[in-house]
Amino acid sequence: MGKQTVIKTKGQGRHFKRNAILISLLAAVNTSYAAEQVNDDVEVIEVRGIRSSTAENLAIKRLSAATVDAITAEDIGKFPDKNVADSLQRVSGVLIDRDGGEGSRVSIRGTSPDWTLTQLNGNYIASSGSGTPTRSFNYTLLPSSMIKSVEVYKSAEARIDEGGIGGTVILHTRKPLEMEANSGALSAEVTYDDVSEDTKPQVNVLYSWKNDDENFGVLAGFTRQDRTVTTITNNASHWRFHSDTVEGAERPALVDQATGEVYNNVWAPRAMYVTNSNQDRTRDGYQVAVQWAPSDRLDLNFNYFGAKLGYDQSSQAITFAEWNDNHNPYYGIVLDGDTVVAYGNADNGLLNDNNWGDADVNGGVPVRRGLLSPQLTGRERFGESKSNTYDFEGTYYGDTYSVTLKLGHTEAEGGTSKETYANIDARLGSVNSWLWSIENGKPSYEVSTDLATDKQAYQYYDWFDSYSSENEDSEDYIQTDVKFDLDGSFFTRVYVGAKYRDHEIKGIRNDFRWDDGIADNGGYRGYLPGTEWFHNPDFHPDAPTLVSDHVVDNSAGDTGAFNFLAFDFGALDNYLKENFSQTVVPSLSGTYALEEKIWSVYTQADFEWQDFRGNVGVRYVNTELSTLTYDEVIGHDDNDTDPNERSSDGSEVLPSFNLAWDATEDLVVRFAAARTMARVSYSDLSQAESYGPPVNINSPDSWTGRGTGTSVNTGLEPMLSDQFDLGIEWYYDDGSALGATLFSKDISNLPISSVEIVEREHNCCNGPIEVEMNTKVGGGDAKSEGLELFFQHSFDNGFGILTNYTYTDTSTSEVSTDGQKTKAEIPGTAKHQYNVSVYFENDDFSVRASYNWKDDRANGIHQGYNLYTKDYGQLDVNASYNLTEDLSFTASVVNLTEELEEGYWKQSNRFTYNQYSGRRFYLGANYSF
Repeated sequence: MGKQTVIKTKGQGRHFKRNAILISLLAAVNTSYAAEQVNDDVEVIEVRGIRSSTAENLAIKRLSAATVDAITAEDIGKFPDKNVADSLQRVSGVLIDRDGGEGSRVSIRGTSPDWTLTQLNGNYIASSGSGTPTRSFNYTLLPSSMIKSVEVYKSAEARIDEGGIGGTVILHTRKPLEMEANSGALSAEVTYDDVSEDTKPQVNVLYSWKNDDENFGVLAGFTRQDRTVTTITNNASHWRFHSDTVEGAERPALVDQATGEVYNNVWAPRAMYVTNSNQDRTRDGYQVAVQWAPSDRLDLNFNYFGAKLGYDQSSQAITFAEWNDNHNPYYGIVLDGDTVVAYGNADNGLLNDNNWGDADVNGGVPVRRGLLSPQLTGRERFGESKSNTYDFEGTYYGDTYSVTLKLGHTEAEGGTSKETYANIDARLGSVNSWLWSIENGKPSYEVSTDLATDKQAYQYYDWFDSYSSENEDSEDYIQTDVKFDLDGSFFTRVYVGAKYRDHEIKGIRNDFRWDDGIADNGGYRGYLPGTEWFHNPDFHPDAPTLVSDHVVDNSAGDTGAFNFLAFDFGALDNYLKENFSQTVVPSLSGTYALEEKIWSVYTQADFEWQDFRGNVGVRYVNTELSTLTYDEVIGHDDNDTDPNERSSDGSEVLPSFNLAWDATEDLVVRFAAARTMARVSYSDLSQAESYGPPVNINSPDSWTGRGTGTSVNTGLEPMLSDQFDLGIEWYYDDGSALGATLFSKDISNLPISSVEIVEREHNCCNGPIEVEMNTKVGGGDAKSEGLELFFQHSFDNGFGILTNYTYTDTSTSEVSTDGQKTKAEIPGTAKHQYNVSVYFENDDFSVRASYNWKDDRANGIHQGYNLYTKDYGQLDVNASYNLTEDLSFTASVVNLTEELEEGYWKQSNRFTYNQYSGRRFYLGANYSF
């Protein structure tokens, strides 16, 4: 029989034999796997289009022994969504967190994003940002145009690295010998955001070359994406319980100063915020791949993948707060059950000498007369994150075996070169009353003066803080794998391998001090001793000069936010430079280092017997952990810091089993069982120990009781999950299938909060003191179980539909706060979610509309109760027109229906936030050659 050719198609294309199509689809996604399945008489040529892409995804799912979902590019440089995480959310059981409207972190099957392992070509890819690094990958860093395909492993295999209790996401890039010589793509696009009202460019270039012998090739790619992200947010924070009758209540009962009515045993927030955050994002991506196959038995690959994200940000906020609410300066209180949903504050005779209006006096002159709120707060930061990954892979193919060596280095840096916070409040200003309301979940505000025009509203400069931060994430790895092909009647292939990883996390923070040579604390960082801060004009600027003429526009979206004048960072910067000299002071309490040395070995056997196929394996992992933090002893102008080095060592054995039964030609039944693990979050390992005495350290004789503090526990063991899958899939036609999967995860060793009584040295009290140290201990349990349903159908007339639904039920150990027990939910989980995508495609035109909806999601515990994000649905639309075989025009809309994200605490009428990041429009052209 001569060589068969699978023809490259676009759009609907022609019908071919199923086996030939499956071969081509596998080859397009995973060349190494396809090579094991395809004989040498088949020439593989890539297919294109929505229909072909969805068929590829289905074929990978069907032929895999494990529970796997896949997403493949529709063409070179054309991933289904602008953001890889946005595409992943359309996979059943996958949820994403958003940052500025873009997908940022991924969680799978009711687990935390920190429990999702993301890899690039089968190895760890480092990412970092402005805060403490997390174990979840930051997808805002990743240009989707450079990704060929993504595989989501929901069940475990021994040959895949450990770390993903939820699952493992493997990103695949292209290789030059897989592509035609002198092929590639060039695309240009413009983006319009309806909140920032800015139009920004995007460009993607990819070129691949190989020699005439097709044994040496080079691929290079570059992408640049600019976008202005503007996010409008309302927040209600610091919810507290007010009571005169319940022992241990956080605050006394509320009294309406206008009516005298007392509100006892109620919950109320202390502050409402309106925030406008404007961020200029510049995302660059780089890729260089070199592939050389000097003989039929040797394949050598080098790959470089780089990404850089710049995020210069300016945030402006108005805060309505009464930080001294023990003075009870409220009026206009509105109650919904036991929840305060509206209140105000006024300086119109309702305040008296016992209230905050005359709380501070200087020589008998009231200097803080007037309302503390509203406060104008500005935040400016200049940030950048970058990630670079270098890896080499060499494979030797013997007659019945192959040996692969992989080694590489991945590194990421992120942080801010300068970050500044500053605040002006309304004391002595023109505001004499304000009122906010969150009735029916919709914020509204009333202020006695127009904050968008009246600079005299702000007369009192309050504080500022300025610093820089840097975080690093890096890993060196070396791995060897040996694969044996067997002729036995049961086992068909055996893998053995070993891997070593050296993983480091570092964090550095520096405070910027401004010294005037007078202030006795030696630095101007927003705080001065005694009452100098409020009474000495030499130490602060004239507040109205820091208010700009720029109006913060919050009219986009239906958030309830209003417009106001912006803080002027240029004016503050000029004032500081003219009056002070800057020094940089390392903040050791914000400095840390963490190193993990990880050894792992594994063996896995693939088997086939009659209509059964699958794999069984075991992975052994040893982790050596060492941390360096700087303990902080609180109680001095310059808090003492001491280095604290800790270490731990632990091992785990992780078995796995996957079974697929081809019950009929079109029906597949699956079962999977495994033990998986996820390591403790970096935030739980990098926190410095910090403690202080309970009272004024300048009066040792008055010291009574215990001090308080926080501490890290490096002895926390990895979280373990015993998990099971049972599924059935019916592939009833080409590109069409439906199925269901039951899953269960029993998770142990969850870190839970604990208070331990320890002794620590402190120079306050002539000897050691007892400290109530808040820390984390292991032993918590969690459970996630649920059902996934999917349906995919391709009609003969060019239409198609893809739908899925996931039900997830999760819980963790009970959390106890002040005697109140709460059954916590795993952060990032939703009980119900579904996706519907409908498309039409022919040889010239394609359009796809995709709707994603998720139920209320848990976001962690706050004051002993669950925080939630309300149910959210988003509609995205993509269209493409093929002018020629190589040139197409594209258009997309993200968040077509302008949806808001909203949140609440414990119960739905306790509003915590709403947020709108805009609707985005894309228009571009793509040329493939």
